[in-house]
Amino acid sequence: MIAPQTKKALEERYYPTLQETVFGRFEREFTRCLGREAVALDTGSGPGSWILQEQRERLRLLVGEDVYLPDVSHLDAFVLADAQHLPFGDHSFDVVVSYLVIEHLPDPAAAFREYARVIKPGGYFVFKTPAVRTPLFLLSRLLPTGLHKRMKARIGTAEEDVFPACYRANTVSVLERDLTAAGFRRDWLATVDQTYAYLSHNRWTYALGLLYSRMTEWRALAWLRNQIIGIYQIPEEV
Repeated sequence: MIAPQTKKALEERYYPTLQETVFGRFEREFTRCLGREAVALDTGSGPGSWILQEQRERLRLLVGEDVYLPDVSHLDAFVLADAQHLPFGDHSFDVVVSYLVIEHLPDPAAAFREYARVIKPGGYFVFKTPAVRTPLFLLSRLLPTGLHKRMKARIGTAEEDVFPACYRANTVSVLERDLTAAGFRRDWLATVDQTYAYLSHNRWTYALGLLYSRMTEWRALAWLRNQIIGIYQIPEEV
């Protein structure tokens, strides 16, 4: 895996708008929806998702939920639970964040119904998940979990942090259908590409990955973007 300073230099040379394109717009849209003193649920949190950690000063309470107990936690509270059976009362949270979690859920529609139940009217569900009908994830689906773990380990992801993926709600159309059925309304949706992140084995593969991801900014190649990011809202009660 290449050094952080080398990665930064390559990004500045081959994809100078990377941070804005891949992360900046998402963070601004999320901040727009996040009120002061919000109570947030980080579902599938592990130790805590970066998007919520960046906004800690705006949160009154940050609760994490996952199917395993993390070694360290950057959360105010944590519960060991299944996203499809959340141990919280109705209308408990202003925002629920699911960052790279939906692809691992065996029944995402059931999880969406649970998220809708625990979110307050007017609150938001924020997510990021792979777009499965793209070259990178079509290839990923062919790999056994053990090989996937070893490959991810080469780019700095611990093997114990790689879980089997189901990809049962990993297209825009399926997400829209299942979230709407659960009671959500779309607020904002976008796709981005992060192929470069999987090619940080050496400077040459990383440079090629950056060029590939940058190329997907062209509208004609938007179908190649391998990440879906979105914000959906529970409508206010009338």
